[in-house]
Amino acid sequence: MNQVSQIKRFVLKALLALKGDPMPGELLDQAVKETVKPRPLQSDIDMAKNELEEANFITGTKDALDDSISWALTTKGEIKAKQI
Repeated sequence: MNQVSQIKRFVLKALLALKGDPMPGELLDQAVKETVKPRPLQSDIDMAKNELEEANFITGTKDALDDSISWALTTKGEIKAKQI
């Protein structure tokens, strides 16, 4: 399994653990960096999140105040996360 795939699996599991609550992007990125070994590049994390979003497994919501993005599972993503 390549590193982007490992990141995707981690993101899905991490968001599932939040039971529908969104996770700030910075916290999600930090959790990925601390958990996935070897430590992934930010570009790989961004690629994984983009691919998950394009596949409709996760959705990102931009905060109007500070332009930060929070991530949450979609229904499709929840089903997939429960399978892994």
